[in-house]
Amino acid sequence: MRHKLFSLLLITSVLCALLPQRAVRAQESPPIYTFQECETVEEARLRDELNGITQFVFAAEQNKLDIAAMVEIAWLEQGVDEVVNSQVDAAVDQVRNEEDYWSRFLSGWSADKAEELTTKVANYAFGSEAFRAKIDALSASIADELAREIGAMTARSASSALLCVQEFIGDTFSETMITVFQEDIEQKVVDAQVGQDAETDFTIILDTRTKSLAGVGVIIASQIAKSLAKKVAQRVAGKVAGRILGKAATTIIPLAGWIIGGGLIIWDLIEAGEGALPQIRESLKGAEVKGAIRAQVAEVVEGELSAEMPELARSVSNDIYAEWLDFRQKFSRVLDLAETNSRFQVLLDNTTADQVQKLASLVSVADAKLTPAQIDESINAGVFERIFFLPDRAFDILQATGDTETVVAWANLAGESIAGVAETELYKIAEPSDFADRQALETVLAVGDKTAIGRLMELNQLEREILLGLPSEQLSQAVTAFSPDDLRWLASYITQLGPQASNQLVSQLLREPALMPKLKFEDIRKALVESDNVDETLAFLSASKEAASNPVETVTDLAEDAQRLMDGQVPWQLFWRKYATWPNAIYLGVGLLLLFFLWRLFFRRSPAVNVTVNIPENRDRGR
Repeated sequence: MRHKLFSLLLITSVLCALLPQRAVRAQESPPIYTFQECETVEEARLRDELNGITQFVFAAEQNKLDIAAMVEIAWLEQGVDEVVNSQVDAAVDQVRNEEDYWSRFLSGWSADKAEELTTKVANYAFGSEAFRAKIDALSASIADELAREIGAMTARSASSALLCVQEFIGDTFSETMITVFQEDIEQKVVDAQVGQDAETDFTIILDTRTKSLAGVGVIIASQIAKSLAKKVAQRVAGKVAGRILGKAATTIIPLAGWIIGGGLIIWDLIEAGEGALPQIRESLKGAEVKGAIRAQVAEVVEGELSAEMPELARSVSNDIYAEWLDFRQKFSRVLDLAETNSRFQVLLDNTTADQVQKLASLVSVADAKLTPAQIDESINAGVFERIFFLPDRAFDILQATGDTETVVAWANLAGESIAGVAETELYKIAEPSDFADRQALETVLAVGDKTAIGRLMELNQLEREILLGLPSEQLSQAVTAFSPDDLRWLASYITQLGPQASNQLVSQLLREPALMPKLKFEDIRKALVESDNVDETLAFLSASKEAASNPVETVTDLAEDAQRLMDGQVPWQLFWRKYATWPNAIYLGVGLLLLFFLWRLFFRRSPAVNVTVNIPENRDRGR
């Protein structure tokens, strides 16, 4: 969790510092620190280099802090003087009430007694709830200022470390990856909405070394600073009171010698009942005591800050290094190839930052499908670069085939249309050699539907080329409506029919797909090809004629078509193919049975007729 917090807050390019400071720095801060060693540092030593930079920056920045001035400003803003005065007055009154006359009197003559009362007053005044509350408020005010100051330190330290990483990336791998690293970090900040509720205002620091970082964004280090400052403030609040109480009489509270120097003169005897209390009151409310308290506060702050700075510096360097490791893992193979293959590094240098992810994707596919030796060979031969500049979808072909030459062959044929080859998965069922040219390929791709394209590719090249001559809309509808076998028959018709007749045939088939089975006979094809009127011939075969609403209409149609057959208007093959169906056979059978029953009905009931024929004798016969 802690790492994620720091990562979200330290992952941007850090180009920020506080707006005009209050007088808490001894002098103006120098520019962001850079180290030339980062350009040549070995990757194994990068983490140590980053830690060295952040430690140096924090130490240098801390030395410029004027903690005493910070405490004094907060002291005045919080009105601590008034609280000290009121609490000392209350403490003196409390001690006066607790001590008898003799004790008070002796305090004016005895240094020991005066010190005793002074310590007692100090304990009451500086141990009171009001004083402790004011110290808490003072500590919180100092903490807020520390947050701003530590934010500036963190920003400078992190920006220096980040710049070191960028110089390392540019020198070791590629200048392109610097931009990618910046954009990657910026996106993380955007996604995490880091700093959306930050109260501290930051401005961008730019110099000749950091202008390249300007577009990456601004780190919001205030949250880190606040976390640390809160911890420091809590320790300050707890330790300041303890130090004051523990050293009130000996260190913090100066005892003026005149308080008990020579005792009281005669005219002061009337006031002797107060003893040293008036002087104690004046001393504890004096500037020297208040200055001593501020000094103690500043000492505590400096001590706590010094204890925390090395750890914070390490946290900054560790998180910047963690960002480098995340980036290193994300683009591991790209960086490895850039480091080991000079031609790949040239390719990477000539690649824009927004294309690096595409390059990483191609490397990932290549790693999955090719051996390291094959990858190096494809890079050195320029094949890898050729594939990289193809549309992203072309990588699918390499993913499926594992063959760079196949991808290049498709690219040579298809050009930019290779994206369509990948989207329709045409490469899975076809080879580039299956197409006469790019136009033929694009016509197939224009069909759009993967299943329909599959049907088309089941045809041989000649059959496919015949169908590709159809208008694109007809082609798409045909390959969607018909099976590969249907398409083969259609191609056989088209190759023997003229363009107009072919168009008529396809249009009729698309309107009435059920007509296709009737055409899948050689005699029908011959009859249709030899027909003088394709439309009339197709109309004769149309299924709509066959789908009469009742047998009487079927018989009527059959009689009409039989008359056309006898008149020679249609060949007998068409008549046979149209009516040689089971429904028509049933109709014919029913008709014959009906005729048979009618014959039986009328001819069996007719009476028998005996006919006697008398043949006259020939009168001349005997002559």
